[in-house]
Amino acid sequence: MFQVASRPAAPFADMQTYNHHAQSPAPPSLNLPRSLKRPAYKEVSRSVLLAVDTSLPNYPVEFIKHHLKSRAAEMRRALGLMSIMSSLPKSHLPPYLDVPIMPSSNPPDSHDFPTHLLAISSSKISPSAPNTPTVASFAAQAAAASSATVPLYPTNALVLAAHCTALPPLPIRRSEDETAASVRLPLVPLTVPHGETFPPLHAFLHDKRADKLLAFLLPSLAARFPRPPALSTSSRDSRETPAYVSGFSSEHMHRFAQELISAAYAAAGPQGAASGLMSHTRVINGLWANTCSLGIHDTELWSVLDFAYEIVITALTSLATRDRY
Repeated sequence: MFQVASRPAAPFADMQTYNHHAQSPAPPSLNLPRSLKRPAYKEVSRSVLLAVDTSLPNYPVEFIKHHLKSRAAEMRRALGLMSIMSSLPKSHLPPYLDVPIMPSSNPPDSHDFPTHLLAISSSKISPSAPNTPTVASFAAQAAAASSATVPLYPTNALVLAAHCTALPPLPIRRSEDETAASVRLPLVPLTVPHGETFPPLHAFLHDKRADKLLAFLLPSLAARFPRPPALSTSSRDSRETPAYVSGFSSEHMHRFAQELISAAYAAAGPQGAASGLMSHTRVINGLWANTCSLGIHDTELWSVLDFAYEIVITALTSLATRDRY
């Protein structure tokens, strides 16, 4: 059974102010903070990385993160050779699954295959405190109907350890048989605050595609977010690469806000536009809660969250001001 200690944070309405660009006023009559509060910073522990993979070379943590990011395409290719169930009954989760691997004339490196399966459940935070990040025991959900299913996500334990400081290490046990027709993946039940936003967060940790994460948070603007430049294999430190959103100016942000308003009007009309914009804050809040609970301090991830939230807050402010006149 897998359980992560709770990581309480202030309710959404009580967050501190932090802005990516120049500050804009909070929207009138909306109980929203001006920006997203971040949890106390915690370094990724090298001892945890070694507990996950004892064969790990003695490289700096940032180098290891960069290497994992550079292997994203190969990890996707390895995953494409596997046939994995998308979900299982919540009340009948086995300790592991034997997953078949399709033969390939050019098989991926064994390190590129997933090492575990995450069975994700939502903690179903109560409406009275919908925005407090917490990771509940998976066992606490056992009273749910036996017919309920949980989605399964193949994951690389080293990727999780390199980013999620609140998760205990998941040791990797690789088969020495490079020609094996299947791989045994331990199944790890994990409860997060907001199950619906876990998939894009999990994908981001593996591929670091800031454009895809922004498109998930603001789908009506997806076509406006260009793909980031290809990763340079010569760069050994991710700090040498500017954050994706640094390519957008304040003018871009305000233009995005107006386009978001237009999309909300088109989808729901004048009466439903504000509600449509507020739905974006709920999605952003869900991903924020998961990020805090898992102890993720990735600079790129937080810059995307800040930027998306600032666009929505600017749109809500503009809409509220427009409605007053």
